[in-house]
Amino acid sequence: MTDAPDQDSLILLVEDDVDDANLIRRILNRVPISVDVEVCGNGQEAMDLLEASHASTSGRLPDLILLDLNMPVMNGNEFMQALRRHPVLPAIPICVFSTSKDEQVVNAAYEDGANVVVSKVGTLEGMREVIETIVSFWFSTAHHYYVE
Repeated sequence: MTDAPDQDSLILLVEDDVDDANLIRRILNRVPISVDVEVCGNGQEAMDLLEASHASTSGRLPDLILLDLNMPVMNGNEFMQALRRHPVLPAIPICVFSTSKDEQVVNAAYEDGANVVVSKVGTLEGMREVIETIVSFWFSTAHHYYVE
């Protein structure tokens, strides 16, 4: 294990709403640390990408997954369950980024493997602050180990 990656941090954004995905990507491109962003439109697409990255010698796994819950094909809860059962990928941190504040929805997200659940906000400035806080915590405050 090493203390830090040799390249920019990678965030996998799993979001089916194109407008939200574009907004989040634009905000992530302006955060104070250098991050690459990969976007998938549903959980199945994200799982396929992760498995392909793991299988490839040049593939790259994300340092953090930003995950919406309500998506077609494979929703966020199903994705977390599949990821946490995966023999190699279960340690990737997941930040659920959802509009729901329902206690049952939040509890289910934690039960399915979320590391944190964060509510989306309705304003551009609020969204920017939330995303910058997430990035600051995961890439500046929390200590990461990268398994070789």
